[in-house]
This record gives sequence, C-alpha cells and structure tokens, in this order.
Amino acid sequence: MKNLSLVVACSTIALSACSKSPVDIVKSSYIDAARTTTVANGLGNRPLCKSTHWDSFKDEKGRVVVQYKCSIADGNDFLKERRDDYLERTTKDAEIALKRAVRERDSIVQRIEEDYPDSRRDIERLQRGIERFRALPKQGLTEKEQIDGRLFQIQEIERALGERRRDAQRELDSSERDIVSAQKRNDPETLKKEAFAQHPVYKEASEIFQWIVNGEGQAVLTYGEIQAVGANGQEQTLMKYNQPRAMLNFAAQTQESKILDYMRGIGLASFTGALGR
Repeated sequence: MKNLSLVVACSTIALSACSKSPVDIVKSSYIDAARTTTVANGLGNRPLCKSTHWDSFKDEKGRVVVQYKCSIADGNDFLKERRDDYLERTTKDAEIALKRAVRERDSIVQRIEEDYPDSRRDIERLQRGIERFRALPKQGLTEKEQIDGRLFQIQEIERALGERRRDAQRELDSSERDIVSAQKRNDPETLKKEAFAQHPVYKEASEIFQWIVNGEGQAVLTYGEIQAVGANGQEQTLMKYNQPRAMLNFAAQTQESKILDYMRGIGLASFTGALGR
C-alpha cells in the first residue's frame, strides 16, 4: 500500500523529479527559450571560472534551492591594479598641490615685501608736485587747489594701499592654511588608507546563481549575484542581478576571463539594453 502511494505521488508531479536529483533537474533545464543550451552546457568550462560547485539545500520556507557557484579565476585582490594606479595618481596630485601652495605663498610674501612700488611711486610723484607748488614765491587760489587735489589723491592712494596690504595679509594667511592642508593631504599613510577605501581588498570572488525546484519538478531561476570575501572576512555582494535570467544567458555566452572585464561587460550590456528590460 505504501509503494502504491509512492507511485501515485510520483504521478502527480513531473516524472523526472522522481528520478533526478534537484541539481540534475537544474542542469538539464534550458537557458534559452529555443531550448538549445542546457544550464550544464552553458555554465560548464567558462573562462571566468577556475572551478565550479553545485549544491542543493532547503531555504527557510522549506523549498528546495539549487545553487551554482563559479569561483572566479582572478578573484583574489582583483582591484590591486586600480588601487595602485589610484595611489600613484593621488600621490602625484598631492605633491603638485603642495608645490603650488608654496609657490602661491612665496608670491604673496614677495608682494608684501615689495610693498606695491607702483602705489608708492605715485605717492612720491604727487608729493614732489606739492613741494614744487609750495616752493613758489606766491601761492594763489590755483596753486592751493593743486596742492589740495594732490593731497586728496595721496590719501586715496594710501587708503587703497592699506586695503591692498590687508588683502595680501589675508591671502598670506589663507595660503599658509592651504600649505598645512596640502601637507596633510601629502601624507603617504593618509593616501594609502584612502586608496584602500576606494579600492578594497576582496578575496574569493565568485558568481552565484540559484534556482527553486518546485513541486512539479521544474527549475525556476530566482537569484544571481557576484560576491566576494571582504576585509572583515564576511561575504559581500558586489553586484546583484536584477534580471537573473538575462544574466544567465549572458554568463553562458561571454568569453571574458577577468572579473573586471566581465563586470564591465555586464554594465555595457545593461546600458545598451542587451540584457532586456
């Protein structure tokens, strides 16, 4: 009676589910609508993967989940080249910024030391004119007006000169602060920490696809991502696939062997609409 019940149970679902493991069901399912490429063939011998692993388990809802994991060949510290390039560029930029700040400070100091000779020459010229008028044996109304006019011009030049001196001092103070900031920016340890923050060290990068095997013995693709182990030792999602079926087809077709080239290809395919909507 128990055997009869088992036969009836198998007849209510796909016969393949009774004879195949969940992993085999997924592997024998098709990637494309034309049913020309199986999952096993599409995901086998990919240049991107140094090894692949299939597994099945039950999720928190009791559903059978099949997982494919591609261990990416260059998945250990694949951002090193970018990090080194970033560090080189920022170090050079920091050195240039410091030199520029020092040159600016020196230029301001020179202006302050020279004390604006153009303004002082104008003042001296006007003073000589006043002295000439005052040296005249007789000074009429015209001469007094000339003297007063020159005195007023001297006052205006001295006022403007005072503003220029104050502005220069403010610029000097600002340039000194810029030098301090540039020196802090030029610190090798600071730049190194920033480079690692921008381009972290990831290990064991891999691509994941997951299917649910339903009660009818059918494989339904539900999830896909690229993940890696971060500096804290925990797995982190680097790229989650919003359209796992389109990405499965992309993964089966692409011949990229480097993770950054692969991820760049995903971005380009998404931008051009090759992954669909």
